[in-house]
Amino acid sequence: MTPRDRTTLADLDLDVATRQAFSGTYERPKNLPEELDRYRAGALRLPPHPDWDGDVTDWTADPFEDANWRFQRDSLRWLNPLRWAALDGDSNAHAEWLRVIRSWFDANVPVATAVPGVWKNMVDGNRGIQLALGAPLVPADADWFVELLEAHRDRLIDEANIVHKNHGMHQHAGLLVVGAVLRDHEAKRTAVNRMQEQFLVTFDEEGSDDEGSIAYHQMNIIWWRVLWERARLEGFEKPLEVDARLERACNVLAQFALPDGQLPQIGDTVRGSVAAGLSEVTDYVRSRGAEGTRPTGNSMVLKRGVIVSRSGWGETRPFRNESHALIRYGDDIRGHSHQDRGSVHIYADGVRWLVDGGFHSYQMKHPARLHAISRAAHNVASLKSTPHRDSAPVELVGHAVSDTVHDFTLLDHGYQNADMRRRVIYLAGPDCWLIWDTATPVEPTPVLQQWQVEPGVNVRSLDRGYKLLKSGKSLTMTWLGKEPGLRYAKAVEGRHAGWVGVKWKTLQAGSLLTAESRDTASPQLVTLIAPSGESPLGVVSSKVAGTGSITAELSRGMKSWRVVADSDGVSALEM
Repeated sequence: MTPRDRTTLADLDLDVATRQAFSGTYERPKNLPEELDRYRAGALRLPPHPDWDGDVTDWTADPFEDANWRFQRDSLRWLNPLRWAALDGDSNAHAEWLRVIRSWFDANVPVATAVPGVWKNMVDGNRGIQLALGAPLVPADADWFVELLEAHRDRLIDEANIVHKNHGMHQHAGLLVVGAVLRDHEAKRTAVNRMQEQFLVTFDEEGSDDEGSIAYHQMNIIWWRVLWERARLEGFEKPLEVDARLERACNVLAQFALPDGQLPQIGDTVRGSVAAGLSEVTDYVRSRGAEGTRPTGNSMVLKRGVIVSRSGWGETRPFRNESHALIRYGDDIRGHSHQDRGSVHIYADGVRWLVDGGFHSYQMKHPARLHAISRAAHNVASLKSTPHRDSAPVELVGHAVSDTVHDFTLLDHGYQNADMRRRVIYLAGPDCWLIWDTATPVEPTPVLQQWQVEPGVNVRSLDRGYKLLKSGKSLTMTWLGKEPGLRYAKAVEGRHAGWVGVKWKTLQAGSLLTAESRDTASPQLVTLIAPSGESPLGVVSSKVAGTGSITAELSRGMKSWRVVADSDGVSALEM
């Protein structure tokens, strides 16, 4: 770092506090009086955690032993209502804001003597913005406040402290705003240069982000738009590629989204809807076709490991009743991803049917989180009693898409001595999926499939399969070929299997279905998955050959199809 002239309070750009006070925990709270009353009553609220009535200036406090609570406390986001009230002329709020900020400075500057853990990448960036926006509240004799801002500037400008993915992005945001209030052009320029470099990594040329989580894909769209606006307000131009990639990212999000406008739980994703106002195509999905512009294409294969296959966009049936599948593949990536490569999610007829273990929390060693991110919580195929290298890639080795058939083949490289393949076929005419798992183990070993059933879905055993039922709708799962061993287990207390995390530390009881092939020398399982729709799908006849082919005659209502799938491809001819 180059030497800098000594900055004084009089040098600060106080207008930054006005132009940068927007978005999220920096904008004016809509319920400001209520938040002030709660704070003054002694309750520190950091959702989704319970209120806490301890000493807010005890920077070692960890009442819930929770990393997210500590992150929020250390980011000082909870001071936002006090700052706004102080700027409105509330002397008590002003005094309390200064008291807390001075306490934080005394305890944690310099960095070398700080409370362990309070200086930490994304936290530093968020806290830096909160502090910078409060600059107009600092009295003329508070030289310590400049030292506090400079400590954040120095921490954030040091390349050794910068991390990847969205945590790094928040560091760039903090450096930009802190640099702006300090009138430090070098800091601002460094922040924008890093933004330019990281943005092209965060969103690739297809518009897919690098987190492995659909919730974070959406949040990155929102966060990066805000960050580029912050840069614009400080006089920097946005690279031309930014808008193009963000538009592609919105198109990807629209494909990801379920036909009911909700986000599927891929990676660290809680239940929630597509955000409003991101783009015309995302608004179309969010509104289930009532607003915006209809997306194009019923299939998408992204290099970063997500495949989308859907029946349509509401052209011939109610939008929310379209069929939708998500398939994971690719490399093991760090971020907010799970060990879900090879997994298949199924939505149809207005219902989530086959999901995964969902999301629990960011408590990295919590047993519920460890289960939720593991292969055991996902709809994958495996070899029984055979070690699997979870970090191994699942390769997309073939795909073909037409108006009538979507056909994808995955190769799981997680088995040292076996070729493990999953083929996912969607047949548009009969509106159903074939999930075809095959293996060539060195030692005789059965193939296993596991299927996580959505909470609230009832399961009824059928000959050769199951019927899933919810809200008057149904979906059948039928195993073709040699009948496998089938097991059905409801989630029970004391066991992780079958539970789905739908939001922060909130689990709901679902069911786990397991199929085990009878053949162990050349094991395979073929699962036919079909929503009931207006009339159930019937299997008139079927044959699964050991030579690697499937033939079946399917019927739905007055229509029937002859289906043939083999190494040459798939056909589904209406008869």
